Amino acid sequence: MPLGLVGRVAYGRRVVLSPAPTAEHHEHVPSARVARWVQRAVGYRIVGYPAGVHIGMPSGTVTLVLPLDAPLTVADGRAAPLAYDAVLAGLATHPAHIHHDGNQHGVQLALRPGAVRELFGCPAAELAEGSYELGDLLGPRVAWLCEQLHATGSWAARFERVEALLGELARQHDRASEARPEVREAWRVIRAGGGRAPIRTVARHVGWSTRRLQEQFGAEFGLSPKGAARVARFERSVGLVAAGRQPLTEVAVACGWSDHAHMDRDWRQFAGVAPSRWRGVDALAAGPPPGVPAD
Repeated sequence: MPLGLVGRVAYGRRVVLSPAPTAEHHEHVPSARVARWVQRAVGYRIVGYPAGVHIGMPSGTVTLVLPLDAPLTVADGRAAPLAYDAVLAGLATHPAHIHHDGNQHGVQLALRPGAVRELFGCPAAELAEGSYELGDLLGPRVAWLCEQLHATGSWAARFERVEALLGELARQHDRASEARPEVREAWRVIRAGGGRAPIRTVARHVGWSTRRLQEQFGAEFGLSPKGAARVARFERSVGLVAAGRQPLTEVAVACGWSDHAHMDRDWRQFAGVAPSRWRGVDALAAGPPPGVPAD
């Protein structure tokens, strides 16, 4: 988005020009050494937007955010907002509310759920439905990394430093602690089908009873198979609603809901707002402009 000036406000003889909101979006392609853990990596800088609350949507990834200027203020569900110097947020079935003053700057990673065992030594279930101060989990190296990221002007160099941290974390944990293959396969099938596959079909596919799948799946991810399927369906709809190219009735059918009313019900749980109102209540809902390659 180009830098521009909008509006002139006169105070006596002075004329103040208000800068237009600007947004940088740097999409990074994870290197081969971290691609097994990182589904997506983004650098962002948003300046001059209206202050408000951004809705962090439930998804099929664990979120890691390293703010570069000010701490990130997050409220999980109906909990009180907390400020995080760096945050790790688990899989969830409710929105996270990010309180902001119109300015945001940082690096965000979307981690595959299986990466939690390899990088942090625990199943993703231990992080589910919550946000955690990364420094409490990893110690002072997090503050050191954030300082380094802030001091570095190159987005490519920033991503390289973040990848180095992930490699360091992986070397501390045993790959033998991976989730059971049946659980990993169940997750893959649910996600690949966009949440449409019946859970009994998924259980039969992995050779388990539905009850056993529910128990093992929940212990690994902190979500039930049905919950994961609903999140997969919802996550797909978020992109379509943000694009705004289709009527909501068509979005509902395309994502596997029987009708618009059922989609509204899930949106109210997962986003806290109906899809028809989302873009109106969240100034950052449409996201930054199309990606700018990392330098």
